[in-house]
Order: sequence, then structure tokens, then C-alpha cells
Amino acid sequence: MYDFVLINPWIYDFAAYDLWARPLGLLRLAGLLRQEGYRLALLDCLEPFHPELPRLPKRKLYGTGHYFRQKIPKPVLLSDVPRHFARYGLPTKIFLNELKKLGKPKAFLVTSQMTYWYPGVVEVVRLLKEVFPRVPIFLGGIYARLCPEHVSRLLPEVNLITESEEEKIVSHFKNQFSPSGEKAPHPFAAFDLQRRIPYVVIATSFGCPFSCKYCASKILQPAFRQRPPEEVIAEIEFWYRRYRVKDFAFYDDALLVNFENHLGLILEGLLQKGVKVRFHTPNALHVRLITRERARLLKRAGFKTLRLGFETVSSKRHRELDGKVEAEELKEAVEVLKEVGFSRQEIGIYLLWGLPYQDFSEVKASILFVGKLGATPYLAEYSPIPRTPLFETAKALSRYPLEEDPLFHNNSIFPCLKKPDWDLIEDLKRLARSFRKDLC
Repeated sequence: MYDFVLINPWIYDFAAYDLWARPLGLLRLAGLLRQEGYRLALLDCLEPFHPELPRLPKRKLYGTGHYFRQKIPKPVLLSDVPRHFARYGLPTKIFLNELKKLGKPKAFLVTSQMTYWYPGVVEVVRLLKEVFPRVPIFLGGIYARLCPEHVSRLLPEVNLITESEEEKIVSHFKNQFSPSGEKAPHPFAAFDLQRRIPYVVIATSFGCPFSCKYCASKILQPAFRQRPPEEVIAEIEFWYRRYRVKDFAFYDDALLVNFENHLGLILEGLLQKGVKVRFHTPNALHVRLITRERARLLKRAGFKTLRLGFETVSSKRHRELDGKVEAEELKEAVEVLKEVGFSRQEIGIYLLWGLPYQDFSEVKASILFVGKLGATPYLAEYSPIPRTPLFETAKALSRYPLEEDPLFHNNSIFPCLKKPDWDLIEDLKRLARSFRKDLC
């Protein structure tokens, strides 16, 4: 019997893609629990490698790829959105078979990601109660942290975890459950609980020293802290040498901060040890922190996917929302990256759209500006996140009652637009795609 069965729920959405998307918080907690001697199993509803899937989803470059997808009726609340809705992940029958094979644990530990993906959490909890009605369920993660009142109303039977410090969560479990296994020799995130390890995601720091009005980083991690460089080096080397993992994605919100004393030391240490891997930055790098020397080290260390956070060409909007970059600074950063050998396809620029009071002419201008620089534009739809400063503005403007249901936070529905022009939205997506070759 396992002490804990960890569960990563399904995604219910208009679109979903595995772009180095792993439940890092859950897997880090698993690593710490194993070090205390707890016996664990992982049931990942999003697993793309299960041998009983009707068809295996396509996998692409650097370990990324599709999820298994089943079309389902869209929620009535979102009936105005002219797109198909789907459930991403294992068919229910496979989930139930796996659950029963694992047997009755002492407790289930369920994570949650986007607030508007909560239907997957609800379905997981329903099935767990159906099969093992007496086993306690603990729920943590982003949805649990940002929408605790909604969780309590919808799932009164679960034990809510809103603590951000993993060590305190482990201590809480130690007070309730005794471990039944041997202590693991390391605390690394438990990626080996997966059937396959196509990539590993790493957080070298937690939180962010910046205060962008649309971001929840400071809510989820109030204090910015960086891990000791030697600890990160050991973790990357472990997965590289023991499991031959070649692709690593950084989950940091501020990866380049304190570069010479943090990431710089990590990368130099890995190079000295002969660790030859590929690095990816799906969470975006801060443009102002890119210098020629830093760019050279990123290139030498094996960075293959660079994403820069630019958001918009509008200086006025930057002053209102983040104050973190100007157009000229992006131009200089892209020039530096290209000088040291990064290609257009490797330099991706995130552009935020669907913001309150944002005209699509601004979005088009941003796409064209990035394309002219010789970089690759990537459109990122704005999602109203509870408790962030911009959420209040979004509430006043949205065509939906944002506080009534997290489904209305979905970025795919452009909740801040009173009357979305879906044809124009598709035109802008096509324009952005015209500047890039899809490497994933």
C-alpha cells in the first residue's frame, strides 16, 4: 500500500498543449516526502505515454507535444464562444483502472493549475470519493491558492492546502501520517514517478522581485528567494546522468536576476562538469537583464528556446502595467542575442493581448514590430487572475461576472472584450504565425 497517491487532474479547455507543462509543485513535494520515507505513486491524468490510450498523441521537438483529446460539450456559461471544447488527458476508464490497481492509500494529494481548469479537479475528486470514499483528499496548487472560497463551496469534502512553503506542508503531513518506506537519498522533484521523462522542469528561484499588475507571482510566492547554485547544479546533473534527460525548462519568473551570483554560477558549473543539455525558458526572460556577456554564456550552456517578456509596443501601457521594458531595449536585446548566434526561431517574444481597454491595432503594431526586429512573435492571451491589481479593472469591464465562476478567467474567451471580433482574432493569430516556423 502507498502512503500517498499524487494526482495531476485533467484539463478542460478550448485548447491545451504540453509546452514543458509539469506539476512542479506536486513533484517537488513528492521529492521531499520521499526523503522522509513516504511511499508514493503518481496518477497523471495528462500522461501522453499510457500504452492503453486509443492513440498516442504526437510528440514534437525538445520533449513537447500534444495531449490525448476528447471533444465534450462546452460549459453553458461559455456558450457564446465559437470554439470546440475538450477534455485533455486519459479516458475515464483508464484512470479508474489505474486508480484501482494502485490500491487504497492513506491519502490522496491532488494538485490544481489554472483557476479555470477546476472542472478537472472536480471530476478527479468525484471519482476518488466514488472508489475510496473513506480516504482523505488534500488539494493544493494554483486554483486552491487563488480561489479558496470557490473550492470550499464546490468541494467541502477536501482538505485545502494554501501554504506556499513545501517544508511546512511536509511537516503537516508528518503530524498526521507515519511513513512506511525507506528515506530517499535526495529531495529532487520526483520526475521518475512518470512512465517516461521527456524533459525536466526546474525552478532555481521562487517568487519575483517585480510587480506586474497582471501577474500572480507575488501572491503565490510573497518572498523572492533563490536556491543555492550548487543545489541546482546537482539536480540537473542527476537527471542528465542517471536518466539521460537532455531537455530542461526553467520555471523561474526572474531567471536572470542576480545573474553573476546565481544563474551564471549554475551554468558555469554545469559546463565545468561536462553536462551537455538543452535549456528552455517558457516563463520568459526580462529584456533589461540581457547583456552581451550573459547572452554568450546562455549560448555556450545550451539554451535553445528563449522567450522574452515584452507584452506590447505601447510605452503608455507599459507605464500602466509593469514599467519593465521599452521598445528600444527589446531591439538592443534581440541584436545582442543574434550577435552571439541565436536564430530568429530561437528568439521568441511574448505579446500580451486581450488586456482591458486594449485596441487590436496595438496588438498588430506589436506583432509587426517584433517581426521587423527579426524575432518571433508569440501571442499570449490575458487571463484575469483573482487578487491581482488588474483583476479589479477586468471585473468592471468584462462581459462575464468574473467573481462568480473561475471559468470566466479563461484567456481563450477574451473575457475583457465586450463583443469579441472572432474573425479579427483569427487574423491576428495568422499574422503572428506568419513570422515563425513552429519548432514545437
